[in-house]
Amino acid sequence: QAYMFSTRQAAEAALQAVGDNLHLLGWERRNSGQPQLALPLYAAALAIYEAILGPSHPQAASTIVNLGNALFDLGRHAEAAELYRRSLAIDEEALGDDHPDVAMDLSNLGIVYRNMGHTPQAIALFQRAHDLLERALGADHTSTLTVAR
Repeated sequence: QAYMFSTRQAAEAALQAVGDNLHLLGWERRNSGQPQLALPLYAAALAIYEAILGPSHPQAASTIVNLGNALFDLGRHAEAAELYRRSLAIDEEALGDDHPDVAMDLSNLGIVYRNMGHTPQAIALFQRAHDLLERALGADHTSTLTVAR
């Protein structure tokens, strides 16, 4: 049984490394101006992370955000908003309401809401993100200042 356990761990570690590489390739494609090519890479990475780590793991949430970012870049704002809300729920549950990653989820959601014309909701999200970052990282931190804009 110990052999099976270590073999399973090794297989999961190898598969997670594949997920990490897919995630990185997606990031590279998106940042080189090819978000449409990033979508399947992020989707494959997400499937791996959800299978190995579970659908409520922060690594899954990070990949969900990046998938949302690629959709946002393609002008698919409603789909991006859905993914940002999903990531926010995961991060709030896994990391707590006061974690900086939650603030970044709020900011992402605010950006997409602003672009969808939902200005009051966007402002409320930006304010919540700013307040959280100010408490967690300080008023002069780069992330706090970025959200303040």
